[in-house]
Amino acid sequence: MNKIGKWLHLRLRRWRVACGKELYSPPEPLPRGRAFWLALGLVVVATLAYSIYFIIFVTSKQDAFVTNGEDLGIMDQAIWNTLHGALLHQTICNVLTDTNCYGLEGINRFAIHYEPVLFLIVPLYIFWADPKTLLILQVLVVATGALPAFWLARLRLRSDLAAVPFALLYLLYPAQQYAVDYDFHAVTLTLSLLLFALYFMYTRRNGWLLAFVILALACKEEIAGVIALLGLWIAVFQKRWRVGLIIFGLALGWTAIGLLVVHYASPVGHSLLASRWSEYGDSPLEVALTILQHPLQVVREHVLEAQHLLYLQKLLTPAGYLPLLAPWVLVLASPTLALNLLSSSPNMYSGRYQYNAEIVPILIFATIEATVLLLWLLRQLVAWGSHQWERLVRRGALLAAETIGERPFVWPLRRVEWQLWPMLRALFLLLLLSYVMLHAVKATARYDVYSAMPYAAGFIWPVQDAHDRLAYHFLQEIPPEASVSTQTMLVPHLSERRSIYLFPYGAGYADYILLNAPGYYYPFKTYADYELAVDAVLRGGEYGVIDMQDGYILLKKGAPTAANEQAARMVAQYRHTD
Repeated sequence: MNKIGKWLHLRLRRWRVACGKELYSPPEPLPRGRAFWLALGLVVVATLAYSIYFIIFVTSKQDAFVTNGEDLGIMDQAIWNTLHGALLHQTICNVLTDTNCYGLEGINRFAIHYEPVLFLIVPLYIFWADPKTLLILQVLVVATGALPAFWLARLRLRSDLAAVPFALLYLLYPAQQYAVDYDFHAVTLTLSLLLFALYFMYTRRNGWLLAFVILALACKEEIAGVIALLGLWIAVFQKRWRVGLIIFGLALGWTAIGLLVVHYASPVGHSLLASRWSEYGDSPLEVALTILQHPLQVVREHVLEAQHLLYLQKLLTPAGYLPLLAPWVLVLASPTLALNLLSSSPNMYSGRYQYNAEIVPILIFATIEATVLLLWLLRQLVAWGSHQWERLVRRGALLAAETIGERPFVWPLRRVEWQLWPMLRALFLLLLLSYVMLHAVKATARYDVYSAMPYAAGFIWPVQDAHDRLAYHFLQEIPPEASVSTQTMLVPHLSERRSIYLFPYGAGYADYILLNAPGYYYPFKTYADYELAVDAVLRGGEYGVIDMQDGYILLKKGAPTAANEQAARMVAQYRHTD
């Protein structure tokens, strides 16, 4: 027992040394032979295939009226208005079930989120002002994240071909695909920006690290939490205290600036979405104190609860739960995980939408580190096994020598061990990476009916039908300078104007109201609620129908109301859609 204890103590001490010094010391460069160019070629081909597929997919969704006012319409309007002199001005909001509406004159985007990266996108609208610009840009930026995933895995595993599956894991990760699939959000860009930052952090290229850290911070205010922990991580695990504390200080300073900007941009002095975390207090300090005072209650209600556990399962399943083996990396995602788990909005812990964008790069890094850890443990196990076997062989040789009176033969097991280790390592990597890729493919197929993969259950390719093509006729009847209130999937086709509203917001104020009775009736919870709101407008006498066909109804303020009764009957015909 004493010998086993000493052996365990020695191994644990070596592991602590590896974690603190050797594991994250400056990496030695790897030669770029044929295996490297083959592996890089595979990653580039996969990245191009991803880009082409998703560009066609997301632009087809826009053509088929399957994109949303929240948030593609919001982003398109804010960027278009900035180009036309109204700084990040938006009027699109959900007046029924959210808190992002304040007044019909609209608000500055910074009253919702601090996303200065949008200013870098504005020049693109000089050449092509269209929501598709945002969708294509998002796909291209996110796709490049496969490269740092490959580079980082290559250096950590010291293998070219073994790094390829990690690039594929990134491209297949359901949470990543959902963020790209669901409209446009600035935070989605952090999928690749944070992976570049992690790669340049590991390779100690501080200039590039700082550049990508700033770009990531500019995508959303919550990224500062991840970057602050990254700064501390660099200080602790890489022993680069100066760089780490600079990045930590940058994150704190960025947070202070963001809070100040939101305070002055918001008509209420704070983000209009702050109520999503009001259950535990009215300020970040109050929320933190409440959590510290009642930790068991928070864990029980926001971690162990069924839907919250399912959310964590959705995040970890694609990587085969390997990230759990690298908690020192996984901790970087804790600020965003806390925001999502503590939110009162179920969307934030659904595993869908854009809310997990900055978590995915950390999961990829944690999966890489878990693989490194398992390889290290396997190496230690092989070394221990060979040592024990050699001791047995030596004992046998000594006994035999004593019996026959000859010099004992020493079994050269160490030499055999070192010769077999590369093959054993390759076999273990093959099995482990096959396990990860199998989980990734299964996760994209079973993620839910919204998966973007064509082999997923319930997948439907967005196709523009005759009803969609008819919509363009109604869109062209609305003057470009007129204010409009319309339904969510029509908003991104009318959002490049000063004032556009998500129906029923703006009804009674907008110049035009465009309805699509068989279309998606969000933000209403039922079609009956939608029908009541439409009926109130039609019978109010303030708007009159100027065009109506196949469920589309275009109303103009002050127009004759002779056809309003017929329009009400048309809306009633689609009641079965609920």
